[in-house]
Amino acid sequence: MTGPLPTSGSDTPRRGLIRPLRMLSLRSRITIGSTAIAAVVIVLLVLVMRFQVVSVVASATRTLLDADADPYVATLEVDSDPDLSPPGNAQLVAVVSPSGDIALSTMPPRVERALGSLTSTKAGTSLIRVSGSEYRVVVEHPVNQAGRWTVVAARNSQAEAIVVDDLTSTLSLTGLAILVAFGIASWALATAALRPVNRMRREAERLSVAPERAELPVGPAQDELASLATTLNAFLARTRQATERERQMVSDASHELRTPLAILTTQLDLASLDGDDAAALAAHIERAKLSVARLSRLANDLLALSRIEESERRDQDGQQQTLTGWSDLGDEVMSAVDRVRLIASAKDITVDFDLESPVAVGGSGPGIGGGTVEPRYRLDTGGMAQLVTNIAGNAVSALPRGGGIFVSWRSTGDEGVLQITDDGPGVPESFIPVAFDRFTRPDEARKSRPNPDPATGGIPLPGGSGLGLAIVRAVAERAGGTASLRNVRSGGLEVTVRIPAVS
Repeated sequence: MTGPLPTSGSDTPRRGLIRPLRMLSLRSRITIGSTAIAAVVIVLLVLVMRFQVVSVVASATRTLLDADADPYVATLEVDSDPDLSPPGNAQLVAVVSPSGDIALSTMPPRVERALGSLTSTKAGTSLIRVSGSEYRVVVEHPVNQAGRWTVVAARNSQAEAIVVDDLTSTLSLTGLAILVAFGIASWALATAALRPVNRMRREAERLSVAPERAELPVGPAQDELASLATTLNAFLARTRQATERERQMVSDASHELRTPLAILTTQLDLASLDGDDAAALAAHIERAKLSVARLSRLANDLLALSRIEESERRDQDGQQQTLTGWSDLGDEVMSAVDRVRLIASAKDITVDFDLESPVAVGGSGPGIGGGTVEPRYRLDTGGMAQLVTNIAGNAVSALPRGGGIFVSWRSTGDEGVLQITDDGPGVPESFIPVAFDRFTRPDEARKSRPNPDPATGGIPLPGGSGLGLAIVRAVAERAGGTASLRNVRSGGLEVTVRIPAVS
């Protein structure tokens, strides 16, 4: 058995440093982080400024030393036996003759002892250390008829160090004050910036008390927090709508299930009382079958509607939706029509269909084979089957014996159109605005018609659940389309579903 992989030693200090920070508030972490960055920047600025000051002071010292040495250099270049007067202002200058004698010197004795070594050095600026003190010196070698002279100007570099150290201390104290002020400002700005977050948090706490009314506040600024609040409000609105739909569905389903269950219970009770009468018992059992069929259809419709809504939620979460070609959907229309004909034959209802292929673009003739790209839709074959069977199935239930249904599937411009027309009595005009709502049916459709059809002698279809057209609208909207219905002037009902094509 293999044990856990050892962690590298460098990760342990990092975790130990990060763990305490995670326990702090976001405001504290923002303040600490911004102050730490500011501290690094200030330290770098102090170092850079110190370096610049050192360079400037050294350059200024070299200029002064050149100024101290220049008068003597100029004199020695033209006079072989000069009369050298000592410099003023406590300047440190020494002149060494070609023979090695000190012709002039205001240097301290310990520096004079080092002049012998300077006569052999190149002209220029250098640093020398004498008895623990450091001097910056400028050496020049003027030449005249007497020979090669040496002029040395010196200054104690301790004065430079004092200037640099004083300036560094001043910069450090100023930087520390700026850092403290920056930390306080960061804390105040973080507090102000996080104030909308605190309001959002308090409002979110109220959601558990009044979820139907609570909404996260959106600030006047068009910033990331406002965008976050807008996004969360949209999410809450969708969640409320989904919850309300589920609550309404449960309420409606409970209401719709209660009646057929009560009827089924009564039918079974009557069947148990008429156990000795075979004909009455058979009639009760037949009616019970119709009630069970209605309950089964209601359960199936509820399940279908729930699956469609679940698919809609997955689509909103970014899941890619299935794209189906026009011809595949046309094949499913024919298959669905064949299935509808099976239930329509009991009432001698005819079901016809017509498929109008898309017009070719850039090809040699009409139809998909003429060179056009077949249009595709955000609708799978299962959704097309639901559209045809639900609309045509409702028509079969509403039509009298010998009626007719016509199904067409065509492509017009940038959309596919499924249209189903029957020659029945239509629906009341007051029903049309609510036709696609759940559990809504015309008054005639609410009756389950338990008695056999006297014209055909066949077993009647169970009453509708009131969910057929709701499923139609849900399928159409999931595909990005619409569903509508209208009464035809010549008699009958026309249901039209439009599905936009995907380019």
